[in-house]
Amino acid sequence: MKVVVAGGSGFLGRHVAAALLARGHEVVTLDRGRRAAPAGVTSVRADVATGEIPAAALAGADAVVNLVGIKRAAGAQTFEAVHVEAVRRLIAAAQAAGVARLVHVSVVCSRPDDASPYHDTKWRAEALLRESGLAVTILKPAVIYGAGDDMLTHLVQMIRCAPVFPIVGRGDSLLQPVDVRDVARAVAAALGRPETAGRAYDVVGPERLTLRAIVRTVAQGLGLRLAIVPTPLAILRPLVALWSWMSARALSTPAQLRMIEEGLVGDPEPARRDLGLEPRPFSVESVRAVAPSVPAISRDVRGTAAVVAAGIALSFGFVPLLPNAWFRMAAVGASLSALSFALVPLPWRVLLTPSRRSLAVGAAAAALLYVTGGAIFLALSRLGAGPQIDALYAWRDLVPRALVWPLLMFIVLTEELVWRNAVTLPLAERFGPWTGAALGALAFTVAHVAMGAPVLLLAALGAGFFWGLLVVYTRSAVPALISHLVWDTAVLLLWPYPDLLR
Repeated sequence: MKVVVAGGSGFLGRHVAAALLARGHEVVTLDRGRRAAPAGVTSVRADVATGEIPAAALAGADAVVNLVGIKRAAGAQTFEAVHVEAVRRLIAAAQAAGVARLVHVSVVCSRPDDASPYHDTKWRAEALLRESGLAVTILKPAVIYGAGDDMLTHLVQMIRCAPVFPIVGRGDSLLQPVDVRDVARAVAAALGRPETAGRAYDVVGPERLTLRAIVRTVAQGLGLRLAIVPTPLAILRPLVALWSWMSARALSTPAQLRMIEEGLVGDPEPARRDLGLEPRPFSVESVRAVAPSVPAISRDVRGTAAVVAAGIALSFGFVPLLPNAWFRMAAVGASLSALSFALVPLPWRVLLTPSRRSLAVGAAAAALLYVTGGAIFLALSRLGAGPQIDALYAWRDLVPRALVWPLLMFIVLTEELVWRNAVTLPLAERFGPWTGAALGALAFTVAHVAMGAPVLLLAALGAGFFWGLLVVYTRSAVPALISHLVWDTAVLLLWPYPDLLR
């Protein structure tokens, strides 16, 4: 059988393609071209949500499998486009190519819901398929876990990051996690059983587990102690919304939070009866099988400790060699950056890859810091710190004005590479986000003691902690780098606080 799989290179798609290949099927995937096709699969580049589906892709096909879906809307990839319009296009393409068989993977919680675009568009897509006249089997998984998933990956990252876990509500919502391999088996089984057409099946794990039990199982699988703290939804909802806006790699989205809040459960018996599906239980062994594939910042802080020690030593050691503060900071930054790359194994390419979101978050953070800094500057001025502030601004005259901006940009870049990434990230992974950011800010401040300006130490501590949290929670170096650069530029060159507030 020739099977066309829409979304075949994604997390679920790779497992579905493997299951179909194992049964001797020919597999063609329709993808946006962002990932490499699995081995043995023919890939056709097509954005089924917003573009045309090449007629040749479905030529000679016996069936279509639709796995396309999102949990976060971004740009043209809206819930309406990805969940509804993609299905409308696939139905039209299948009808035009004479393909009568279609398996659609939805979600167990789909329903009409004007307040939730995710739930509502999933349901409307199912309605379109029921009315299409095609022989459609709808599979409705609960939360899916496996190597490269959302659920386990995010739980592992959060539990590794801190010994305290803020659980959704009281943690008593019910879930039936299902292994991705079982979902793939269900797809392959449905294709092989035409009598399942016209029916919908819940594809869920064999037992209902509370969220608290799942989190506890993940901690046991990682061998880590964990304190689970109930967290009111009134607190979580705005935090998740903000975090989702700040980072494309946020550990949760509003749609995911709502699903977890309400629970994801179903009846496994019809799939067991008609598809022969015996789902695997979620267990400590499930966690241990997946955990090694979850990327993590190293919890080994020995390299970080060496960078901190070198940073403090160089900051003081270069004072007699380079009296000029600008050249001294540049020399220290260059030395520590090289040392950081050599001693601290971070995913540097990922951390330094910019996006429109990370740039926007950085600019917003700079604006917030500028306003906050202005209020602090005004308070310090009234407390008699004016002469210290004037001394700091006098540093602008230590080098030709043409060199101020290039030197500032280089110093900011190296400080971010070293103190927020090579230092703060491993410390946050080892001791938790807030403790790690505080320790990183403290090390950054101690390294500035050699500059001889108490007011600068206050700025280094406060701003360093703020930028450290940005890096930890966005998992990107870019927002803090942009915030640091924009804030320094504004404070030193464009709108100095003394000019605005005196």
